[in-house]
Amino acid sequence: METNFNHEQSLALINEMIQRARNNVTKKGTYTMIFWGYLVAAVAIVNCVLLHTLTDPNRSFWVWMSMIPGGVVSYFIERQVYREALVKTHIDRIGSTVWRGFTISVAVFLIAIYTAAFKYELFLILMLITPVILTMVGTGQFATACIFRYKTGYAIAALFWAGAIISAFSGLDVQYIILAVCMILGFVVPGHLLNHQAKNSHV
Repeated sequence: METNFNHEQSLALINEMIQRARNNVTKKGTYTMIFWGYLVAAVAIVNCVLLHTLTDPNRSFWVWMSMIPGGVVSYFIERQVYREALVKTHIDRIGSTVWRGFTISVAVFLIAIYTAAFKYELFLILMLITPVILTMVGTGQFATACIFRYKTGYAIAALFWAGAIISAFSGLDVQYIILAVCMILGFVVPGHLLNHQAKNSHV
């Protein structure tokens, strides 16, 4: 049976979907966010240390290969959370799609920039990796804030964009420190706060 909605009913339905999606995010849905925050921050710090301790600093970058198994772990965390969600809305799917697009964009960007660096021996362009990725994370956070009407998300996006600008004027080791700080403040801290909010909520 076809149902016709007036303007007010349509807005109410959209608001209800957004609220349910926000509940799904706060109830265990931030585990993926926290996981990536800790993982990227830890790897960035390790890479910074290895740059100053290895006889061949170029070997330090291999630590980023841990992102591959990290992606597998993240997939299973997200899959489990999605299964436990009581109500799955179209807004949930849009939010997930934003970060899938981000993951694909990062992979394509890394392939393109490493290909250009080694093919044309322009190794200095590798300094752009951290600023560009921080920019893309900021874009993902901004889109997520718009989708879920999460005002703090705009501040988090601004944090990553500011980190991108600062890192563009910094050395490689400082870039990794900036990346780690952004991940802790932009992923780990908000993730734990949202989890705490969910535990104290009866919604």
